[in-house]
Amino acid sequence: MIWLLIALMACSAGIGLGLLGITIDFTSNLSLIAIAVGYCAVTVFYATVRRDVRLAAAMTSVGQLFLVLLIGLFLTYAATAVGLPLRDAELHAADQWLNFDRASYLAACAAIPGLISLLDAAYLTIQHQTVLVPLALILAGQQLRLQHFVLAFGLSLVATALIAVFVPAVDAMIYLDLAPHGVASLPPGTYTHIPTLEALRAGTMPTIRLNDLEGLITFPSFHTANGVLFAWALWRIRCLWIVGLVVNALMIASTPISGQHYLIDVIAGAGVAAAAIVAARRLADGVRDAKQPMATHAG
Repeated sequence: MIWLLIALMACSAGIGLGLLGITIDFTSNLSLIAIAVGYCAVTVFYATVRRDVRLAAAMTSVGQLFLVLLIGLFLTYAATAVGLPLRDAELHAADQWLNFDRASYLAACAAIPGLISLLDAAYLTIQHQTVLVPLALILAGQQLRLQHFVLAFGLSLVATALIAVFVPAVDAMIYLDLAPHGVASLPPGTYTHIPTLEALRAGTMPTIRLNDLEGLITFPSFHTANGVLFAWALWRIRCLWIVGLVVNALMIASTPISGQHYLIDVIAGAGVAAAAIVAARRLADGVRDAKQPMATHAG
């Protein structure tokens, strides 16, 4: 199921980017390509030459996660480049309907000493957790849980990219805080994804470089989806479930601040992750149930 999902994602990304006239410069990060090739060689070695089923399975799952993440990023670039009208006004209206005031939330967090720094740090754990969560599952001997996690992760990315095609947006900070002044009012050195987003939407970015990939999607929040997926993946590891719950609760709470998301982005991201987890479990159960009659017949 995971390999099938990766193949479908790759085909969709290739067709989508091709139709949009966007190419991928694979030479822009040769070290990444070299590492990927070396990793594949080691995995094949332990799968065929020096057979170690558990190690080969674990390495395969980690490699699949890398492919899902990389191809998923390509899908988000294609989704952004479609360039349908921005929906920030509707997202802000949804926040108002939910009685969420961004300025009040920022002020409440800023009133607690050290909380903003803590939330910023939690927001950045997404990169570390992408590595550490699979490692924890491997060390805990939860290979099946790892496979479910990779499948749910991929389904979440596909859903996020698909939704973003029809609900594109900049982000809450740009739309609400900087609207009167524009991006030029940002302090020097401040990072923003807006130049890349605008270039893709305007059709002036014909090439994606592997050494400069960015997160571009506002709705739904993939940071939130990751937080739910990470916490779920670690839930059955006795010594880590509480750590996963606390860290990812903080990461989700940080998305309106560190990620400049609307509250509705957070809700949608959590919904995407929950749906992906259910879908992954049902797909896995369907494959297992399909195999059981075959095994019975063969016996």
